[in-house]
Parts: sequence; structure tokens; C-alpha cells
Amino acid sequence: MLSRCHLTTQGIIFSMDYPLWLPFKNEWWTFFVILASILIIVMASELILKLRMLSPESNRRVVHIFIGTFVTLSPIVFTSYSLPATLAFIFIILNYFAYSNQRFKGIHSQSRITYGTIYFPIGYFIITVFFWQYTELIIISLSILTIADPIASYVGENTSNNNEFIIWEDKKTVEGTAAFFITSTVIVFLLAQLLFDFSHIYLLLFTLFTAIGVTAAEITSSKGSDNLSIPIISILFMLGFLEAIPSISLDLTSILFSEKLLLIYLITLLFYIAYRLNTLSLDGLFGGMIMGTLIILLGFEYHLMCMAIFFILSSLLSKVLKRASFYRSKGSKRDIVQVYANGGIALLICIIGHFNNDPIMIYLFFSSVAAAMSDTWGTEFGKLSKHKPVSIVSFQPVNHGMSGGITRIGTMGSLLGSCIIGLSAWLLLPVQSHIIYGIILSGLLASLFDSILGATIQGKYRDQSGDITEKGTDNNNLFQGYSFINNDMVNLLNTTISPIIMYFFLWLL
Repeated sequence: MLSRCHLTTQGIIFSMDYPLWLPFKNEWWTFFVILASILIIVMASELILKLRMLSPESNRRVVHIFIGTFVTLSPIVFTSYSLPATLAFIFIILNYFAYSNQRFKGIHSQSRITYGTIYFPIGYFIITVFFWQYTELIIISLSILTIADPIASYVGENTSNNNEFIIWEDKKTVEGTAAFFITSTVIVFLLAQLLFDFSHIYLLLFTLFTAIGVTAAEITSSKGSDNLSIPIISILFMLGFLEAIPSISLDLTSILFSEKLLLIYLITLLFYIAYRLNTLSLDGLFGGMIMGTLIILLGFEYHLMCMAIFFILSSLLSKVLKRASFYRSKGSKRDIVQVYANGGIALLICIIGHFNNDPIMIYLFFSSVAAAMSDTWGTEFGKLSKHKPVSIVSFQPVNHGMSGGITRIGTMGSLLGSCIIGLSAWLLLPVQSHIIYGIILSGLLASLFDSILGATIQGKYRDQSGDITEKGTDNNNLFQGYSFINNDMVNLLNTTISPIIMYFFLWLL
């Protein structure tokens, strides 16, 4: 029996020895057997589809369960992540070309557009490469994906349309969501009871916390991306809970009113208030709750304070300036795409910093938030301008609301927004003045770069009346930029560029 290095987390010891079973002396034989088995399953699904033995959706679910079972067993039969990662990489390539060329319809033939067959091996690759040492958590997360996801799909498909709701772009049903939550709860409870030595109270709360988090991840996923989000989010929620809340000698009250959970209650309430005030959409609400929870669990107080400052002040600014603005935009309600576009990179930096423990990750986090703040405040203050904005590239007048346009008051707003995050870093962190200047400068420069991207490569269209718009529809013709570069993509690039600038700024010092 081979032993793997396991996690010790405030009283939790992942003490089981892995792999539990070595089918062959040479692991390459195990690799080829699993590879061949998956290919046989895929070929069989093609035959079943041609013979119409199952409906396309049922056929896909059966394939999902069988392949999911094989990958769930990988931590049990492999000693390292190299071969499972190789297996995942192979199917990322194969599934991409199969989908692009309409091959193997048995695994992705459905009535809706989905990239689930591509997301599945990507998710599997990520958790095997980056979380292989957390073997028990991999088993639980892949079990949820393998069992709960197809059950929810089946229940949702066979229930009344009266209980449908739309989150992001996909239609969901109350029954399907409930089925996913219940199934996830049962899976986590049974496996955690088998793999860990938890008290009954701790086991119950660990189970409910994980099930709620992974259900939120499932309903906020679009076009099959739940095959990517479910395993990653579930592992992060479980790991965060284990690290944030000790399992030893704790009663129900101690757990429920622990510092981290109290903060999660508070952030959930704040996001709900924002939703009720129409600052957030329903999908934005769930996306914000996931992001806020992970930052609380895996970050420190200053991570949460920084994001809270950005979200609260930007929301208040939007509400305050709404009536004073000369330009009326389409609205200030943020959806899940906008939430992740502005805060996704900061969250990723927070997660990396959790495992890296490099102080520079803290500065990069603040820099990314500074860029989001600078861009948001520049846009809001720009609406106050009585004059038309000018293109940051050509300096020619452009319409209000058009990406790439800048105004004097908007630029001052960008600087102010970046300065607020820099000041926050000064108040929250024991840092030298040059760090503060770096955060302010990187946020402002990234915001200006955001405008350059908006003026050059962001997609712009002409509608039937000849007016210029940024909305890509069947009736609008692209005349500038790229169709896949929209405002959300530009915002994502903005919050990515700022940490890069900050990194080089620190490197030069």
C-alpha cells in the first residue's frame, strides 16, 4: 500500500492511505484500461443513439454516469496525478474536435446548446492537478458531479414547465434544483461519514454547507459549465469549511456563530439587499454569494473589506448619480457575468494566495479591485458630463455610453476610484507608500487600457437604421472589432491587466 501526503487542517487529518487498490503493477496498464473503457462507452453510446434505444438526453446521462464513475475511481487506483491529468488532457482535445465536427453525437446530442463534454475533462484536469493531495474531497466532488447532476437533469426534464425559472441563460426547474440539492446532500453525508471522523453535528453542518454551495454553483452555470463549476466549487467550499471551522470539541452554537460563518451570513444579507434594491439580478445575487463566501473562507479580513468597499461604494454611487446624470444608461443592475468580470480575477488571486502564502498576492488582489473600481467610477462620473466623450484613440467625439470614450470628469472619477482602493490598502495593510502608489497607478492605467480596448477591438455593430451599437444581434452587422470581445470581456481583461502592471511595478523596485 502506498501512502500519499495528506492535509492536516485544524484537527482534521486526511489519514486514509491511497491508492486503495492497484489493479496492475504498472500504472500504465490501468491508464490504458480506463482509456479503452471510456472509448468503448462512447462508441456504445453512438450505437444506442442510432438504434434509438434511448432518447438523446437519456443516452447522454448514462454516458455521464459511467464515465464519471471511472474518473471518480482515479484517486483510488493511481499514485499521482500525472496519468489522470494525461487522461483528462486527451479527452479535452478529443471532445473539442468531436463537438466542432459534430462527431460522437451520443455524448452531446441535445436540444440545447451546451459545451458540457468539453467542460467535463477540463474540470477533471483542474482538480487532479491542483487538488490531488485532497483525495477525499476529489472523491466527494466527482461523486456529486457523476450522480447528482444527471438526476437533477432527469427530474427537471420530466416535471411541469410551470415551475421553470431562468438564471443566467439556462432554464431551470424548482424540482430539478431540489433534486440536485437532496442528492448532493445524501452523497456528501454518506461519503463524509465514511472518509472522515466527524461528530454528528459537524458532519451535518459540513454536509449542508457543501450541498448549498454546490447547488448555487449548479444553478448559476450556463451551457454545460456546471461540469466545470461543480467539482471546483465543491472542493473549495469543503476545503474552506474544514480550514475555517475546527472540527474538534465544537458544539452546534460554536459552529453556527463562528467568525467565518457570521461573515457569510452578513455578506449574504448584503447581497440580498442589493438584489431587492435592483442593484443585482437574481443570477448576480447567487454569483456574488459564491464569490463572497469563497473570499471569506479562503482569504483574510482585508480581502473581504476591499471587495465590500468596491461593491457597496460603487452601488451607492450608481444610485446617487442616477438622477443627476445627463446620460441615461440601460440600468445599473449587475448580472452574474458582470460580477465575475469585475471580481473573478480578484477571487482567483485570493485562491492562489491561499495556497501560495506569498505577500505579493495581496497587492495583486488590491490592484485588480482598484482596476474594477476605477473603471466603474469612471463610467458613472462620465455620465455627468454635459459634453460628448471623445475616443481615447482618435480624440473624435463619440456617443455617450460607447466604449472607448473618455471625459474629463470620467477620468477624474477613475482616478478617485483607484485612490479609494489604494487608501483602503493603506488602512488595512501594513504596507509602504510605494505599494499604495503602485495600486493606484496600476488601477488607473488598467482603466485607461480598458478604454483603449473598447475603442479598438471591442465589437461594434450597425443596426438597420445605421446607428452604432455594441449589441450583437442577427439584424446588426459587425463593422469594427471582434464579436467575442464585448464589454464584459473588456472588463475581465481590465482586471487582469492591472495585477500584471502591479507585478512589474514591484519587480522594478
